[in-house]
Amino acid sequence: MKAPSRTGLLRYPIDAVSILITLGVLALSVLPLVKPLSLWALVAVVVLLVFFKPIVSLIQHNHVHYALFNAKPLNIVFDLLLAITAGHLCSEWTLHHNIGHHGNPINSLADTSSVRHPTTRAYYSKWQYIWSGTLKIYPDCCRMAWQFYRQGKPRYLWTLIYETVFWVAIHALLIWVYGLMALGFFLGANLVNRALVWLGAYWHHLDVPAEDIYTSTNMYTGPVFNFISLNIGYHVAHHEQPTLHWSQLKARTAVILPRIPEPQILQKLP
Repeated sequence: MKAPSRTGLLRYPIDAVSILITLGVLALSVLPLVKPLSLWALVAVVVLLVFFKPIVSLIQHNHVHYALFNAKPLNIVFDLLLAITAGHLCSEWTLHHNIGHHGNPINSLADTSSVRHPTTRAYYSKWQYIWSGTLKIYPDCCRMAWQFYRQGKPRYLWTLIYETVFWVAIHALLIWVYGLMALGFFLGANLVNRALVWLGAYWHHLDVPAEDIYTSTNMYTGPVFNFISLNIGYHVAHHEQPTLHWSQLKARTAVILPRIPEPQILQKLP
């Protein structure tokens, strides 16, 4: 297993691709704002954004688990870049996903991303889950950050605040300057992408026994999907070792495969 570089710009050189994709999606989002495009060109931009923005969310997911850069200032800059390109704040991922989801038993009352209703304990429908997750993630993060602040851990709250201010300021500035185009291709696209994240989370954690780490999530080994999604389909290995680099999840899955129940190895995407 290849060890991360401690001296280069990136911990894993392959993440240069992640950076290029992120910059490309940001450029694509800005293009309709700064250049008049034909109807067909605008349609092409929409199609490309629908395809690539969720990939940037997966890049953001990987980055908050294991920061891409060796230098902390570069990671902070990339945090902000991801926030306005993918839609979520990196601090939302840290609080809600890393701590609230990975830090608690899957589908328990404490799991912030549980696919079970907190009162009835019945499984949400797909659309209920998408709406629920989209609407509650930021209030949940504010509550969690405040709790950490009261425990003498203020960095979560301050990070959430400055990332929020940055996110709102950039979107407001673009809408003020570019009007409806920014409203659609920047703010609107980011809000849609925030919702799409929950669609991916739903099938990973639906109908799982969650008796231990190996029964806590579904997985899918389709090569095309995992190539596009940076191996997110190897989700059991990710839950076993959340900070394991995405390029190593397939190899780790091969090691732990005998411990994964067959019903949780999906033959096709839901």
